[in-house]
Amino acid sequence: MKIDMRRSGSLQKMLLTEWKHLYNEGRDLKIEWNIMHMYSSVQLAKLLAIKRSIDPELAALTAILHDIATVETMKKEKHAEIAEPYIRKAVERFNNGPGIKVSIITDDEVEMIIKAVIEHSNKEKHSDDMLTELLKDVDSLDRYLHGIETDNAYLERCNKAMKELNMEMMV
Repeated sequence: MKIDMRRSGSLQKMLLTEWKHLYNEGRDLKIEWNIMHMYSSVQLAKLLAIKRSIDPELAALTAILHDIATVETMKKEKHAEIAEPYIRKAVERFNNGPGIKVSIITDDEVEMIIKAVIEHSNKEKHSDDMLTELLKDVDSLDRYLHGIETDNAYLERCNKAMKELNMEMMV
């Protein structure tokens, strides 16, 4: 059995090509952190998506784009709330890229991604949208797994995700 991840792999490659020449001066978060966080979040998103019966490629695409505004603006503050135009521009570049050999990211998928990304920073608020909840959990869990202090709503989400994966958090 094989899951099709060609679009997410191609989108990651496109963004990495664009971002690898960026500099760290003036950034709230180093570009290396953003790239590392993107890649590890994608893997966690696919795992949790499979566990929750969500399309793993849609989850991966969402994880890839969830912090794009932080990269583009160099600022972390309100990055989720202002992400929509950056997501749309990235998807447009991807869909119209030269020699694209994978299917496009559809308008419906873009709307689902934007909804999840815009809401992902509010970890305290529960959403009825499964993709939004997945992204909040992934972002929290990735933070924990990178050794960043994790408490409150982030910790609650980590515990929930770890239990779903039949794992326990290390204290």
